[in-house]
Amino acid sequence: MKKILCSSDKNPQRATQIEKYLIIDTLKEEYPVSRICLVLNVKRRSYYKWCQNGKKIANNFNREHAKIISEEHNKNKSIYGTIRLKHSIEKNYGIKFNHKKIRRYKQLLGLETLKRSKKGLSVSRAKEKNLVNKAQYLIECDFNSDCFGQKLSSDVSYIKCNDGTLYLSAVKDYFNDEIVSYSTSNNNDVNLILESYKNLKLKKNAIINTDQGAVYFAYEYVELAQNMNFIRSMSHRGHCWENSPIENWFMQLKHEWLCQFDKITRKQAKEEIKKYVQWYNTERIQKKLGYLSPVEYRLKI
Repeated sequence: MKKILCSSDKNPQRATQIEKYLIIDTLKEEYPVSRICLVLNVKRRSYYKWCQNGKKIANNFNREHAKIISEEHNKNKSIYGTIRLKHSIEKNYGIKFNHKKIRRYKQLLGLETLKRSKKGLSVSRAKEKNLVNKAQYLIECDFNSDCFGQKLSSDVSYIKCNDGTLYLSAVKDYFNDEIVSYSTSNNNDVNLILESYKNLKLKKNAIINTDQGAVYFAYEYVELAQNMNFIRSMSHRGHCWENSPIENWFMQLKHEWLCQFDKITRKQAKEEIKKYVQWYNTERIQKKLGYLSPVEYRLKI
């Protein structure tokens, strides 16, 4: 069976969770489900749950329709609900979608609608329990790595500025705690993530762990993982310590560097983040690295 899996066009170990379920569905007539699940590192109960809830949705998934719904949702700043989004798509694309279909695709893509409250708009988090694009937590709080570019941590943080909020996406390598890539934006969307991953140099089958933010459920991010050949890992909801390497770095950035500025603009914040990343990577020594900076440790090893 392993030979059959390895001979396929796609490496099953790099496949998304939904793709693994489809592989199991294809081979289950020839091999026991338990054996296929063992090879693909999939829990049997997860597969059977998918058969009950997600199989029909996955078979009917249309990538072009998903792209249209996602683009229209993002273009309107996540403000439109299902009905308003339906009419907006009809107006701008000339395509009529059933409101149930739009609601289903929003759930699959992790698209959240802003809800009004007395304090203004807030993002609804009631989602994703049944999302097809949800990934398992593969790191299991093991923040050590034997080589550079193999295990990494990524997340998004925000900096309050005089002229608005600046969002920061960063990627940290477990091997030497180096910030290997980052990007900033005025908007917290999937484009921020894509930009921060642009220059990543990864080992084969590298694992990148994130939290369960909506952007990491987006089909663009799942597609990026496939194109860059890395494996997605997700912390459990509410367990911030499961992605602590990058969380700690955000805290260090704010407490060690940005705290010295009472008032700061987005432009200034971008400049200071750039300075801090450079200083952190090349000069800031760490006890766990033998009192070397991340770059010094990488070059020495």
